[in-house]
Amino acid sequence: MIPRIPVTIIISVLVSLASFAGAQDKNPNEILDASRDALQEISGLSAQFRMKGDGGSMFADTLPSMNGQFFFGNHDELGKVIHCIGEIREQQTSPTQAIDMLIASDRYLWTEISKRTINERPIASSTRGLPTGFQLVLIDSIISDDPFAKDANNAQSIDLLAQETISGVLCDVIHIKRAKPDARSNRTGKGAYTDVRWYIGDKDKLPRKVDHITDAGLVKITLSFELNNIKIIDPTQLQLDIARPDGFTFKSTMPKERTEEQVEDPAIPTITEPSLQPTDRTANPNPKPAEPRIKRAPSYAFTPASGSETNNATQDGRVTVLYFWGSWCVPCKATSPLVSQLTQDFALEPVDVFGLAIREADPAQTTLDFNSSNFLHALVLDADQLISSFKVRVFPTIVVIDHTGVITYQRSINKETTAEDLVESAREAVQQAIDAQ
Repeated sequence: MIPRIPVTIIISVLVSLASFAGAQDKNPNEILDASRDALQEISGLSAQFRMKGDGGSMFADTLPSMNGQFFFGNHDELGKVIHCIGEIREQQTSPTQAIDMLIASDRYLWTEISKRTINERPIASSTRGLPTGFQLVLIDSIISDDPFAKDANNAQSIDLLAQETISGVLCDVIHIKRAKPDARSNRTGKGAYTDVRWYIGDKDKLPRKVDHITDAGLVKITLSFELNNIKIIDPTQLQLDIARPDGFTFKSTMPKERTEEQVEDPAIPTITEPSLQPTDRTANPNPKPAEPRIKRAPSYAFTPASGSETNNATQDGRVTVLYFWGSWCVPCKATSPLVSQLTQDFALEPVDVFGLAIREADPAQTTLDFNSSNFLHALVLDADQLISSFKVRVFPTIVVIDHTGVITYQRSINKETTAEDLVESAREAVQQAIDAQ
């Protein structure tokens, strides 16, 4: 007699097969690309997060857990950041500890209530002295221009698994088998996992969960970081920064920044080579003059909304102004009209002014608003990749490149620099570049 199979089991199997069959019609790399684009298009998001580990009964009590509030967005000074507020257990038997920590592309920031300190540290390969929580934000790569490159570029295989539902959201599941785990990862040394699974929302393409799996044969440990209740928002700067209570001491091990007088400026040349000193340390009557460092523009290419491709070669012999801005950028609202006036002032000179709209969620609306404002500078919508090339972290930023391809000016707005100051100093740099031709 053939046993009867419950209808509920049959339906469950059919749904799983349908989900798997549907997944096979998709390309995992295209899904990752779509997720990367979706992350670049949004101003930011908030969510609840949960991190937990699974290592079977042998390691159940030794694995960490963490939960709290998660913010992702563009910090005015630090660029893309992740801010986590909540609590952590370093082991399941450990007491909970409060966390308030921020991850940027070049640094970590955290508040340590017990020591009444606000701490800042550059990202490095060593994790010594770093709170455990930073190592457990497994989704931190979303602050990168390509969040999946670290895993995909080191992949033995990339496969699409059957869809799963994460916190009520249907997700595509991408399984990446890493070719060579790297315990010396440059981000907190947590690169020793052998496999990673990304769970990408089927509709909005935003990551909902990531698993880091360390499979050593007899031992298999999975660390999971999950986002739920995601809301697309334009985070405030308070939401993107750690608490900074009065009376706390700020401790930083970041390399000290040069003063404004030391920053590269055509009027204040920096030195590439130290002046030659005599071996007896006596004064040299004929010292070798210091030569200014020449900072050439990196390779760039973009296509204005109306026009053909612009690149280093097409701008040879012309002065180029790159205005990095965004429709979401509040200070840019005062700066853009002044940049337009700058275009008019140099209309008869060999000068081109390009407004590079960065991270626009709706390019069509950006174009419509730009045109309705009657701005005179050229609109560019395909230049997000130039943020890294020109090391732009604050908006707006203006870059002036002379006719030989050398950057003679690069400034961003700040607390001491108004929109008028920024554009006026750029105007002077443009005029100097014209006079030097």
